[in-house]
Order: sequence, then C-alpha cells, then structure tokens
Amino acid sequence: MAPPTKFNYLFSVDDQQTHAEDHLIEEIDPSNSQIKIMKDGNKKAVKVEFLNKFDAVQPKAVLDEDFRPVEELVDLGIKPRIADEIYIPPEILAAKPEWKFAVSIFKDYKVDSQALLDRCFEVDFEGTRIAKIVKNEEDLKSVRDTLHKIYKNLKECYKYYAAIGAPSEIWSIPMNTYTEFCSSAGVIDGKILKLSDFDRIFIATYTRTEKEKNSRNPDRALVRYQFMEGLVRIADQKYLGTGITNNYKDALKQLIDDNLGAFLSKFDHQKWRVEKYWNEAVDTVLKSYLPILKGAYKKNIGLRTLPGQRKFMCLEEFHRLMGDCGIFNDNLTDRDATLAFSLSMMTQTDELQSDRIYQMQFIEFLEAFARVADKYSASPYGTNDVNYFYSMKD
Repeated sequence: MAPPTKFNYLFSVDDQQTHAEDHLIEEIDPSNSQIKIMKDGNKKAVKVEFLNKFDAVQPKAVLDEDFRPVEELVDLGIKPRIADEIYIPPEILAAKPEWKFAVSIFKDYKVDSQALLDRCFEVDFEGTRIAKIVKNEEDLKSVRDTLHKIYKNLKECYKYYAAIGAPSEIWSIPMNTYTEFCSSAGVIDGKILKLSDFDRIFIATYTRTEKEKNSRNPDRALVRYQFMEGLVRIADQKYLGTGITNNYKDALKQLIDDNLGAFLSKFDHQKWRVEKYWNEAVDTVLKSYLPILKGAYKKNIGLRTLPGQRKFMCLEEFHRLMGDCGIFNDNLTDRDATLAFSLSMMTQTDELQSDRIYQMQFIEFLEAFARVADKYSASPYGTNDVNYFYSMKD
C-alpha cells in the first residue's frame, strides 16, 4: 500500500530507459528532463521525455458495515473475490452414501403409527362416559367411528392446548384454555351455544367419582379422554338439544362440518419434523455438537427421578436449562419452552397409568431443543431478522 501522494516511475529495458504505454503517462518539462536513477548501486543521470505516473489517494472503505461492497464499487462492477470450490474427486463423491433416517440421530424416535393411534383411541374412548350419554347402540357406533376418523388431529390439538394451559407439570386443559379452544374453533357462537351453556358442559365433563380420581388427572381440568368426551357433550347441547338434529351421529357430524373439521386439521406436529427437522443438514449439526448436547442434558436431569429409576429431564429442568442459556425474550417465552417440551414427547397409549409423558429422554430433548431454536430464530439462518420480518409482512 502506498501513502497518499503522487509517484513517477519508468522502466529500464536493455539499459535504455522508457515508459509503459498502457500506464498513465506524464510529459517531462524539457528544461528539466534529466532524472537520476540507481544503477549498480550508483546514481546515474538520464534524460527522458516521458514518465509513468501513479496518484495514490487516501484509501477508502471497500466494504460497508454489513461486509458488502460499497456502492461505488458495485457501480463499477467490482465484486468480492469468490473462493475457489474445493475439489472433491469423483470417486469420493460417488462413495458418499445417501442420507437415510434409519442411520440418523433421529432413528430412535417412535413415530405415531396407525396401530399406536388405534390403541390410544381405544383406551381414551373406553375411559369416557360417551356410552352413558349416547343410549342408542347404532348411534353410539356411528359416534365412535366419527371420533376415530378425527382422532389423530384431535389428539394433536389436545397436546397443544394441554401444554399451553397446564397449571402445573401435569398436562391438562383448564377451563380458561378450553374456552380459548372453543372460541378459536368457533364452537361458542353466543346464540345456539352460550358461555353459560359451555360452563355446565365443562363441569359435567371433568367431574369424576372417587374411583376415577388419579394424580395425573387433575381436578377442574380435562385430560385426553375427557377432551374427546367434551365434544360429544357440545354436539348434544348445540344441535341435538336445540332440535337442529335428532340423533348424536348427525349432531357430531354437523359440529365437525361447521367448526371442528377445518380447525383440527391445523394441528399436525409431525409436519414440522418432516419439513424442518428430520433432514441431513440438521442431523449433521446435531452430531457435530453431540458432546455438548449430551453434557447439557446429563447436567440437567434427575430432579424428579426416583431411586433405581432411569434418569430423565423434567419440565422444570428444561426450563432451567433454557433460562441458563439466556434465550428467553419477547419472541420466546416460558410458554414456548413448555410447548416445545410437550410436542417433543413420544405418544403414550395410556397417559393416566404412567408418568412417561413427563419424563424426557435424550432423543426427545434433541427435538425440544431444536423446536426452541426454531422459535428463537425469527428468520432463516443467514438472513437479517428485520429485513425478513418486513418481507413476510409484504
């Protein structure tokens, strides 16, 4: 780099001094055309008519604060140097195996198979009092079949609201959250079904006998099987009790057609896994940071573990870890962390006979951590948060 000033220079070719025609040229004053050059360590006077010149100006920034070329350089068509691609021999490229779920870090996660969903439905339906509500056997069979068809999305919907509404670490839906669900789905319209009607339905649904009481089934809140039963009671009140229909089959079908069908279809937690999580890129990142992630998990487990039991991470420990990471902000709250925890837990057939749905294992922790990271990052990796926000608004 030259200091900001003017320079003159020439070239020597076969002991003759000359200038370059393709460089900037300056004509020498004839009265002062002799210059001195160094030759063999001695100064020598030579006479020339022209010299090349170079004006070194004050250096300017070539990159802005975002490390992009400044506007003047862009206008001149100057671009940053592009790194050469790393050459990978064809035989190595050909040897690279295709990425498969079966050999990924996600392979031990048990997906909701149809067989598992069928078992869950059987357990939940048997736990309800629907058979006591719907007296006609043919009508009861139709109601059962209808609920079975929507069960997958119904279960996913329950999992969401049970996480955001749970007053403690026991997944359940209290009255205010159930009201939020019914309002969002358009079930409560203030005309056919009023809020006062809804209150009576909710109380009738969660009321249990002493025999039915269970620590995993909190009072004044709905668990999974009661969430399904509540829909039948709502259909009864809204359509059968008002004379719009004359049987439970049609009442439940109309409730689904009018309100629940489109709303429940939005709940598909597997979609996030397929579209964002279960892929080679995420698999590579998680494997790269596996020692750190394992260390973080092992350091935050055991709070609720009983003697002789396999250690697990509970919701409190997950919250504590997220807090220690300092990631809670206006975009990511405690509620988001709770939701990430719940949605990452593998489905259990009977949620009332086991605490497994509260005991996070490492494979589930990886997903919960990824869900939190996805929520924490307002924009895709490599993009500006503010620019991305306004582009989404457009």
